[in-house]
Amino acid sequence: MTRTSVLVVGGSLNGLSLALFLARRRVGCTVVERHPATTVQYKFAGISPRSMEIYRGAGIEQEIRERRTGDQKGGEIARARSLADPDVRFLGKPWSDMSDLSAASAETCDQDRLEPILRAHAERLGADVRFHTELVSFTQDEHAVLARVRDLGTGREDVVEADYLVAADGIGGRTRESLGIERTGPGVLQHWMNLIFDTDLEPFLKGRRFTSCFVTDLNATVTPREDHWLLALQYRPERGESPEGFDAARTAELVRRAAGRSDVRAELFDARAWDVTAWLAERFREGRAFLLGDAAHSMPPTGAFGGNTGIHDGHNLAWKLELVLGRAARPGLLESYQIERRYVAEHSLAQALARLAAWFEDPSKRLPAPVPIVDDAAVIFGYVYPGGALVADAAASAAFENPHEPTGRPGSRAPHFMIEHAGSFVPVHDCFGAGFVLLTGAAGQRWSEAAANADRRFAASIRCLPAGPRGHAAARRFEEVYHVEADGAVLVRPDGHIAWRAQRAARDPEAELAGALEAVHLCSRD
Repeated sequence: MTRTSVLVVGGSLNGLSLALFLARRRVGCTVVERHPATTVQYKFAGISPRSMEIYRGAGIEQEIRERRTGDQKGGEIARARSLADPDVRFLGKPWSDMSDLSAASAETCDQDRLEPILRAHAERLGADVRFHTELVSFTQDEHAVLARVRDLGTGREDVVEADYLVAADGIGGRTRESLGIERTGPGVLQHWMNLIFDTDLEPFLKGRRFTSCFVTDLNATVTPREDHWLLALQYRPERGESPEGFDAARTAELVRRAAGRSDVRAELFDARAWDVTAWLAERFREGRAFLLGDAAHSMPPTGAFGGNTGIHDGHNLAWKLELVLGRAARPGLLESYQIERRYVAEHSLAQALARLAAWFEDPSKRLPAPVPIVDDAAVIFGYVYPGGALVADAAASAAFENPHEPTGRPGSRAPHFMIEHAGSFVPVHDCFGAGFVLLTGAAGQRWSEAAANADRRFAASIRCLPAGPRGHAAARRFEEVYHVEADGAVLVRPDGHIAWRAQRAARDPEAELAGALEAVHLCSRD
């Protein structure tokens, strides 16, 4: 028998990210994944600036950038009838400049390169990662989860006892159904093939590098890579088309049509069918089990929101599990996971569907009426939790706010600014992660005293971080983007989201802060 704190079912992008986040917090974690190794398909590629900010906090930003996929970041999105079309429309880079929002920029690192990084670091930090191992069955009660897992290579079975289970086994995983959780949404919208091929094509159109080109003659996208290229296109079962028909000869024909030339070398490396789906689980929790990533929500790839949303799911859940398992927070903290993350998933899914309707033909005619498209930056940085582990001081008027004009209200991500810490200026998000942080203004001495008393009283870490002395640029910036006065304070959670805000001095700062910490389910040391 194996004893662990958290059993993660699924060792792909989101499951491995969660394992890394848990392992960094010294939370015992066992991952089971039925595939024999990490993926060979590109799948997810575009890591958003917010996800890179999270990976930066996990200590792997530099390695991801070293393993980035060629010069994809420097290219543009294009649209043309074929790669030989003289009338090419350049649509700009995948993400606009968001350097005013974070010290971390977006990166292109295909999933086949990213997953090994996540796995290696999770294992180095103590996670037990078992590939070629499937979940056979599990039961749970009010005390624990008891799971039976099987090594698919040897047939040997093991019983894993865990405090909690996290289902990260994707769209087709069985764990969600085993938990009796239904899902809603339009379902399967389109059928696609990913054809990975070797070629002698160059990644340039009219002398400009492109990241991806939408080829209208095929209703497909062509994406260059360092070693192989990707052609992704729809197929129509109602016309008798099937994945088996996409062999080496068909791939070569399609690549030549996409290139608009007959003299192109195209050798098939891997072919994989996948569906564009839109699902949302009715709830993200059942007892001691949680849903994460595609097991909880499935989104079209338009906007690259799906994988990034799953990364954020894991980041949200990891610190909450750490505090509850360490008895620094009451179990009620865990209920905030589905309150917060389902809300974000629902609205991010709507944005992905709106982009799908705007960018591609819809042969299924099943797409719901699109919502107004908001800027990518708002989806990436501007989502605001309506409730959960926070003390709201103003009702959110929309799911997303403009992060270039932050409100600083509880539920939103803490706005970026540079703060003096340990003798140098650093991005404020580099100061988050280990525990709760109380940011204070230039006249916030009484809040600093309250934070010191709270750190002694509560089991979770509470650290005070002054923004700077009166008149200092950092102090002024803090007041501006957090919408507080010089004697105000803001409580930031380990995931970088605002839990509570006092826009000005309080009569009893210690009581005000203690009330906020109790409201987010922290336990006292008594």
